[in-house]
Amino acid sequence: VLMTALTQMLLLRAHGFGPSWRSDAAYGLFVTYPTWWLILEFPANVPATGVGFLMVATALLLQSEKHTDWQRHFSPIEAGRMLIIGLLLALAAGAYQTLLLLFACGVLGVVLCRSLKTLAAFSWRQAALDTLHGGICLCSGAIFYIILNKLALKLSGTSPEYVADFIKVDYLNAPLKLIGSITVQALKTYAGAAELFGAAMPASLFAIVLGVIAIILFRPRLAMPHLLLVCGILGIPFLLCLLTGPNGVPLRSMVALPYVFWLLALLTLTLPLQKSWVGITGIAVFGIFQLQIINLTSQYVATATLAHQQDRFMGFEIGRRMELLRGSDGIDTPIKIDVYGQSEMYRPSLFASASSSVTRGSFFGWDNGSVWRMAAYLRVIGFDTVRPIESTERAALTAQFEKMPVWPQEGSVQRSGQYYLLKLSSVPDEAHR
Repeated sequence: VLMTALTQMLLLRAHGFGPSWRSDAAYGLFVTYPTWWLILEFPANVPATGVGFLMVATALLLQSEKHTDWQRHFSPIEAGRMLIIGLLLALAAGAYQTLLLLFACGVLGVVLCRSLKTLAAFSWRQAALDTLHGGICLCSGAIFYIILNKLALKLSGTSPEYVADFIKVDYLNAPLKLIGSITVQALKTYAGAAELFGAAMPASLFAIVLGVIAIILFRPRLAMPHLLLVCGILGIPFLLCLLTGPNGVPLRSMVALPYVFWLLALLTLTLPLQKSWVGITGIAVFGIFQLQIINLTSQYVATATLAHQQDRFMGFEIGRRMELLRGSDGIDTPIKIDVYGQSEMYRPSLFASASSSVTRGSFFGWDNGSVWRMAAYLRVIGFDTVRPIESTERAALTAQFEKMPVWPQEGSVQRSGQYYLLKLSSVPDEAHR
């Protein structure tokens, strides 16, 4: 929360706005947008993402304060500024790679705000120079990140398998189909479709439409260039889909989306329009949108809480049955467990959950029934002596598993010598086929 508050302050300054109740209202949308909940599902990522947001906002502020005609008045100071921006973006990308798209959105957002605030005609040359400066900084940040990332991977002896799994270049073989699919995905996202978020947020689309109307009415003669900038801002969060496919980027990775709605809310509520109905309607639409976000997040919390409780109760019951089977063994004797099959990957819930949510998942169904994950979970809830058996020993227990009933029936947890057997389903997992 502290990082997002500081980010808000820097973003306001970069876009030429000051603190007010309007900026506070826009901040409410920024900090509560569902993307944040999906990031919070990975607690280890939260501190780094918060710092990454702050670094991007700092980079954007530095970029916005450059010399207007930096190309003609390039100096060591401007070179140092670009270097610092590049390093900030590299560090931000190290925290979360898609933060680079947030910076790209911010560059166009600053250009848009500057044009709206000036009384002069739209300067295509100045807009191009500002965008070029931001593009150079973005490329330098990406290059610095690649270098630092390769160095870190080499020193740690790890490989980027997780990120590599998202890249699917085969989609580029049909570019028109890919662009069409990404456009449909973007429309669903901006419309707050229940298919993606778990429950509908129809005010999301109205917020975007109203923001566009406010921008057009404020400077009607400059509607065309401003609309081009808005289209760029709306499209940039989905650029990574060109490499992953339309469904390849989870919602938690689209960290630029909170910025998009923050900017539109800020402009709608702040621009001094002659059409007073726009401001009044803006308060109503963005207020309803905020309530829908709160309602959605509340359902996410309920779904996650229920899923955790179901896993905990199931884990305690499994542990209790194994303890009963321990017999005369000492309390320090390892309980070597093998599991046949898996439970449902996602726990059922009456409440909403996003399509890419993980907190509704079960430890007894994730990774196609990972015995190592299940054993680790049982240790976390208090059964310290539980250990998974060796992979080479699992196949030999298949025949006995096939005679057992399925959980939670009596006999679904049995002991075979030094091994404890748990049968979660009648469908075998990979190790018992």
